[in-house]
Amino acid sequence: MSHSDLSTDALRQTMVEQLMRIMGLPDDETVAREADEVLLALDARLRAEPAAA
Repeated sequence: MSHSDLSTDALRQTMVEQLMRIMGLPDDETVAREADEVLLALDARLRAEPAAA
């Protein structure tokens, strides 16, 4: 799934869902990798948005 197609709010929600998955499956490397991908996409998106004054 391409995270670039999601809105910033959708990325935030996806990050929350991924964190919940990590809590449920703390030793699952696949879940951790997926969460990392979402985190990196969200970080890039937030860095690209103009800072609120």
